[in-house]
Amino acid sequence: MFCKKYTKKEISNVESIGVIMFGLLGDVILRTPVIKALKDIYPDATITAIVDPIGSQVLEHNSFINNILVVDRKKEKNKLKQNLKKIQAILSIRQQKFNLIVNLYNAGSSRIMVQLSGAKYKLGFCNQKKKNIYNVINECESDRLKDEQTLYNYMISIVEPLSDKKYELKPVFDLDALSKEKMIQYLNNQEYQRDKIYLLNLGASKEDKILENEKYFYIVKYIYEQYGYIPAIISNPGQEYLQENLIHDFLKNSEVPYIKLPTLKLVDIASLISMTKFIITPDTGLMHLAMAFDNYIVAIFTYTHPLFVDPKNEKFISVYEYFDEGRLYQYQHISKEKLRLKIEFLFDCLNNKIGR
Repeated sequence: MFCKKYTKKEISNVESIGVIMFGLLGDVILRTPVIKALKDIYPDATITAIVDPIGSQVLEHNSFINNILVVDRKKEKNKLKQNLKKIQAILSIRQQKFNLIVNLYNAGSSRIMVQLSGAKYKLGFCNQKKKNIYNVINECESDRLKDEQTLYNYMISIVEPLSDKKYELKPVFDLDALSKEKMIQYLNNQEYQRDKIYLLNLGASKEDKILENEKYFYIVKYIYEQYGYIPAIISNPGQEYLQENLIHDFLKNSEVPYIKLPTLKLVDIASLISMTKFIITPDTGLMHLAMAFDNYIVAIFTYTHPLFVDPKNEKFISVYEYFDEGRLYQYQHISKEKLRLKIEFLFDCLNNKIGR
């Protein structure tokens, strides 16, 4: 059956756009520049983000999104139940009557959702599997993700068939005024100067991305002794033991002061990030969240090459030892010396001793 292909000049009357953004916290955040770009290209269109449950937390205050459609993709042991959930998801998407559907997930059931969406225009990344289901022309001569390395460049490349304009890579996370006021009050109630508090995130989605607590303690102790800054330690849902162990095994009997944060909503963590000068974090979702704000990020890479997620932000300081040429994944045994040098570099930047 002949399937008409569309160029950007042939695309018209786009009033409703569906954007598939499945994935974890970081996955959703790194796709937000595409949402902003689509709103710029089609300012009068209604944009609906199609997400997993975590996505609704990331996008609930996003000013470029009109609607959020949450899809339950949790796997069922019973195949009949699993297939019924897929059918329900497809029907929910069809009910939206999208003119244009954009697949930023490019895996699993997202392809059949695009295929059966009922949208006139279907857009996916160039050089991807089952590209015959997409009808908006998106051609490239080679593997964009492999050539450009960074996911941010790859994500924003999907709008090239729609516009000649170049769009920024910075993630979007809109703060909630009530949350920010609450977090200001929280910091003001601490016994430490607010401008001397920084955020420390220990958790990550995978164990191989987590640095040893002994080395985190080395960082925290060094920063306090040399610069007088106090860590506010994030409690990660499901990984609360990381915060507990760092405090019990290292900080409790030391002379280093600290703030033990309660488990907070994502929007509250975002408010804290926006109010502090820097955050120290592994390569994880909160690292991507911090990229939406104008503060320094000391990002610790224990396995993934920083080129893969580089936001091209001058305040992004990556910490790793060495990657063999051409390798994006390689276990890193980060030394205390490397950590110290990166912390010194951070404070040189904060004190305007060097430009970046």
